[in-house]
Amino acid sequence: MEDFEIVDMHVHLCRTEEEERNYFLLPGRRERDRWSIPERRIEYMDMNNITTTAFMILVPRQQRGPLYEKAKLGELPEAQRQKEKERISQQIGPIMREMNEWGCGVGRQFPRLLPFIGMSDDLGGPEDMAEEVALRVSQGARGVKMHPGQFSHYPDDKAFWPMYAKCQELGIPILADSGPGPHSHLVFMYPNPLGYKLGEDDKNYAEPKSWAKVLEAFPKLTVILAHLGSAWWDERVELAQKYPNIYFDTSQGFAAPDQLPVVARRGLAEEDAVRVFRKIGVEKIIFGTDMPGIPLQPQLEQILRLPLEDREKRQILSENAKRALKI
Repeated sequence: MEDFEIVDMHVHLCRTEEEERNYFLLPGRRERDRWSIPERRIEYMDMNNITTTAFMILVPRQQRGPLYEKAKLGELPEAQRQKEKERISQQIGPIMREMNEWGCGVGRQFPRLLPFIGMSDDLGGPEDMAEEVALRVSQGARGVKMHPGQFSHYPDDKAFWPMYAKCQELGIPILADSGPGPHSHLVFMYPNPLGYKLGEDDKNYAEPKSWAKVLEAFPKLTVILAHLGSAWWDERVELAQKYPNIYFDTSQGFAAPDQLPVVARRGLAEEDAVRVFRKIGVEKIIFGTDMPGIPLQPQLEQILRLPLEDREKRQILSENAKRALKI
């Protein structure tokens, strides 16, 4: 079997080994199997023929308490909701800026690690978010990471329009979570303070269809929606067929006997993956893992055993990512 070059479009890094242990609560994980600090990530890449990693910058799990409060603000009267949102943003915004600055520094030190800065309305108003993009790109950022569910906002909120315009102007992509529910899509992997419930009142902030207005308004903006296998494949197909600059990453994999889907009730079956890939267009599918929360090996093996041509596997494992990243 060909040893394909790999570009991993979706990884998370930590600043210290202690932060990694507290960020990724994976019982039984050995210290030798922790790869989230930058130096260790480079070692892991060399071991696994990964030439480039795009890493997503988020608020560390141990500092997300205010975000869990933010997720419940919709229950409050409007005036109180706005006041509480401002209070929470004053806590979260500085953490995001600190993490973004750190990530850009990592990218300068390790050119194979490409930072995607964290972005939400907790950074301030529309112009504040656009200015954060411009500043961090000047410091080496290669993209923007959005997590609508975690930060409780819809991607087609007009407050993000100046930020999208700046990304389009600077030619950098946005990678956004697109799993169901406001709750962490990793809730089955380790404990989550939000808990988990089925409910009609869940706000699906990250639903792919919410990107349609953005893609219409910003036709040259590259958008990568994460977690193709999680839900809403019909919406993804519709977006892919209408908008040329949208991609989908494979992080978290697909439901199979040896691969428990994270969102079990909605996971795309591995045996249906190729059919969906081809409806979307194989040239729009990008390999990603969401490491270290979800390991590389089973996800890579899924791609390698799919009934795809080697040409298509090369596209998914590296070539499409290089085009989206302009590398």
